[in-house]
Amino acid sequence: MGFEPIFFLPPSFINLLNLHYLKNFIRHYTTATYIDVLHSPFVYELYQSCIKKQTEVPLVFKEIETLRTQLLHNNNFIAYTDFGASAHYKGAKKNIKISSLARKHLKPARIAQILYFITHHYPYQHIIELGTSMGITTSYLATGAQNHINARLQTIEGCKDVFGVAAKVFKQLNLGSAIKSHHGNFDEVLPNILEEIPSLDLLFVDGNHSYEATMNYFNQSLSKIHNTTLFIFDDIYWSTEMTAAWEEIKCHPRVSVTVDLFFIGLVYFRKEQVKQDFKLRVF
Repeated sequence: MGFEPIFFLPPSFINLLNLHYLKNFIRHYTTATYIDVLHSPFVYELYQSCIKKQTEVPLVFKEIETLRTQLLHNNNFIAYTDFGASAHYKGAKKNIKISSLARKHLKPARIAQILYFITHHYPYQHIIELGTSMGITTSYLATGAQNHINARLQTIEGCKDVFGVAAKVFKQLNLGSAIKSHHGNFDEVLPNILEEIPSLDLLFVDGNHSYEATMNYFNQSLSKIHNTTLFIFDDIYWSTEMTAAWEEIKCHPRVSVTVDLFFIGLVYFRKEQVKQDFKLRVF
């Protein structure tokens, strides 16, 4: 595999106004491991089946991306409440165009499609997503999970109107039976879901990007993990807080393998694995 200059990446992937993000972006893409020097059969197989750009693209990708385009051009206003780390006033509402929210919050297709291949390839049954947003990434996760009998995805969204937008996306994709949506605060809803499920196969944390919240979700979810559980954290270099949380999670004694894709971080608890941290490139 030859070196691919980082400036060939789409501009939407690079937050040029966030110096912490940009600095780590450059560091990641100049130090990430090439797949041909990987010495972990598990991570090599993960890369080949899920992370590497696949030659065959499922037809459903086109359907989901059509809905993404519609959201990016939807100039209707909704009442938006930001409960995340970037909110200056937690719970304060403002009217904002759906298109503006979509440009700011929707996960890039390349990353969302990696999540699809993960849930499609591995037989995860109990999946939790923190941060539904407008439902595009959720749709990728749920569509992949439909490859397995009895797979169940539960997703939580704090903003009522955004929750409503996602519900329409799920209806258009006929995913109503594959997704159980919850409207509410993560801190209140997550404990109830964890109590109801026998074990947790996959946790995707994509909301409230603060150190305290991220570590809280990580620690309370540990009670339901097993040997093949996967935790995925979004925006691990979005801020110094998120990077600090990521570094602490990597050092946790129950964590065996982490895979840093820059945009997301994968965390495994496989007892048979030697403790290793990998950095891989998605381009």
